[in-house]
Amino acid sequence: MRLILGVIFALLLATTPPRAAPWVISPESQVTVSVKWAGGTARVVFPEILGEIDFDAAHPERVEAEVHVRARSGSTGVALADQLLQSRDYLSSAEYPEISFDLTGLEQTSRSTADIFGNITLRGITRPITFRASVFRYGPSSDDPDRFEAGFDMSGRVDRREFGSTEGAPEIATILPVGIRLLITSK
Repeated sequence: MRLILGVIFALLLATTPPRAAPWVISPESQVTVSVKWAGGTARVVFPEILGEIDFDAAHPERVEAEVHVRARSGSTGVALADQLLQSRDYLSSAEYPEISFDLTGLEQTSRSTADIFGNITLRGITRPITFRASVFRYGPSSDDPDRFEAGFDMSGRVDRREFGSTEGAPEIATILPVGIRLLITSK
């Protein structure tokens, strides 16, 4: 699966390490989704993002990556709400344990920002999605100068109705803002 990051790296080609670099998604990465409901807003955090990215600065268009978000890792911090979130009415995580993204393109909007286009697969249904991305970290690691680090903040929206989740509407919002903080390091 190709990933958002490959195209963002093209934005930074001038400062990219000259060698091919295998990149690993840091455990500090997470996806957050804001869910408005009649009484307020619930914040769902998905801390389990798995994957590896292969990137060659000489050919950024050839980036390859495997990225999966564990649906069961999604949590509001409230047990009853988490049970509902994991149910067939919402994530259906027993049947569809992973959420995935496949990169299809990029439109550079500045030296450090881009619109990212791809397909998201959720609840077994694949739909196009666009994220706005910005770079917040890029350079040698403070812990190990031989290792590179990169950090990206991305935002977009998911219409859960497109993935077969209509339960609770309109009291529970169907258009959900998504934020992604993606931190990666070279091996």
